[in-house]
This record gives sequence, structure tokens and C-alpha cells, in this order.
Amino acid sequence: MEHLYVIHYLGSKYNREGNSTGQLVGGNLTMLHTMLGSDTSLTMDNKILFIEEIGEYKYHIDRMLQSLKRAGYFKNCKGVIVGDMTKLRKNTTLWGTSVEQLVLDALAEYDFPIAFNMPAGHEDDNRAMILGRTIELKVEKEKTTVVFQ
Repeated sequence: MEHLYVIHYLGSKYNREGNSTGQLVGGNLTMLHTMLGSDTSLTMDNKILFIEEIGEYKYHIDRMLQSLKRAGYFKNCKGVIVGDMTKLRKNTTLWGTSVEQLVLDALAEYDFPIAFNMPAGHEDDNRAMILGRTIELKVEKEKTTVVFQ
């Protein structure tokens, strides 16, 4: 099959390694969270979720991930790609872990691959994430590859 678009980028020590294939869905975590329970809420069956965020506290990110989890968002998910977490707000009480560890802790019970450092979101290096496309996700500690079909 001919590939439409391929992104290779640096991995992360936080990456949960694995390979997966599924339809790419997602976007801004706050927007996904606010759609829960509505007709526009996403179904995650056999899909790979892309998330990014700007201007939030870590505890807000944790709360949103926990809400998505309680709603069954990740039960049949095939993988998660974490993009830019930009301009995170500093809380007066320290959170204690990185945003990467926060994501890993929230999704610890699932065995799908999780890729960090995707250059997509609200930074100058903002790669096109073609939502709705089927992708192959290859996650290693040293690198991640996303192949758009």
C-alpha cells in the first residue's frame, strides 16, 4: 500500500513501546473532555488517540484523562500519541511528576503503545495530524514512526 505521509520523530524514555494500526482521532484534550456524553463524543473502538493541550494545570490534565477513562474511552483504544503540552500553568502546590508520568499513570491498566513528543499542537514545529486517516504507529524508546495510509 502506498503511504500518504510519514512522520519520524525522537522518542522518549517514557514511551510505552509497541506497534498498532487504527484510525487516528483526537485533538485538544479539553475539547475531547467537553464532548463527553454528547452526540459528538468520539468512540475509541480500534482507534488511535492523539492528544495535545495548551495553558492547563497538570491536575486539570489528570482530571480530564480520568474522566475519559471512567467513560470507557480507552477500553478498546489501539494507542495514544501525546503531542505538545504547551505553556502548562504552575500550581502553588507542586504536582510531583512530569506530565508524561501523569499520562502513564492514568493509562497504566491498558497495554496499548503510548508515544510522547509528537511535534504537533501549539508549537512552531506543528506536524499535520490527518484525523480520520488510518495510521500505523511504531513506538520505540529511541524513536516513533507514524505512517499515514
